Amino acid sequence: MIKLAYNQFLGDSPEWFKRVILLFLVVCLPLKYLVGTTILGWLFLGIFILTLAMALKCYPLQSGGIVALAILALGLTSPETVWHEIQANLGVLALLIFMVSFIYFMKPLLSFLFARLIVSVKSKWVLSLMFSVMAAFLSAFLDALTVTAVLIAVFVALHGVYERVRIVDVEDRGSVESSAETLEGFRAFIRSLVMHGAVGTALGGVTTMVGEPQNLLIAEKMDWEFIEFVIVMSHVTIPAVIAGFVTCIVLELTGILGY
Repeated sequence: MIKLAYNQFLGDSPEWFKRVILLFLVVCLPLKYLVGTTILGWLFLGIFILTLAMALKCYPLQSGGIVALAILALGLTSPETVWHEIQANLGVLALLIFMVSFIYFMKPLLSFLFARLIVSVKSKWVLSLMFSVMAAFLSAFLDALTVTAVLIAVFVALHGVYERVRIVDVEDRGSVESSAETLEGFRAFIRSLVMHGAVGTALGGVTTMVGEPQNLLIAEKMDWEFIEFVIVMSHVTIPAVIAGFVTCIVLELTGILGY
């Protein structure tokens, strides 16, 4: 019965992740009296960030919800305070909850799109620009964190495929030195695309009220709607987006800073 309950705990999450969450839940009560509530609060923040980082591997609302309930159970906050914060920041909370969960469901589709882009485009600078533009467009209507997480997932998957092919190639040809050099070049290629894509998510995220969580707060305080936010902020965001894309092209063509 205990084993069945453990297997159902956090669903299909990795085994090590389940153990980390369980261990933290066990030790958090003694830690409250040993290190105090302030340090324990920072530890809870670290665990919560871990649950966000694991959104690609497992459904994040389960682990995040358990962490939130543990905070209430330990008396680190009160139900009244939680209710007040929910009322004040419901839009931001909804964006974070649904967009981070969205990673789990949209990962296969977005991974397919980015992978097709890599296979179809032969020019490196065009590929980098397209990654930046595509990431900017998606993050303007989804969330920069969501798109960045999908980008990382795509490149991790590509690296895994390349590793398997490289191992077979080394076994067939026996050229370890040449294979290692090619692997390092492939990793550099992946790193540059990740950086261009990450910058693209930042460029697109600032243009709309849903692109970044803080934009929702700005729009709420200023009483702006979606289109109004885009128009009012365009004199800052549009030049920044153009400058970002131009910088991407310049870096690729000149090779400055190792791109």
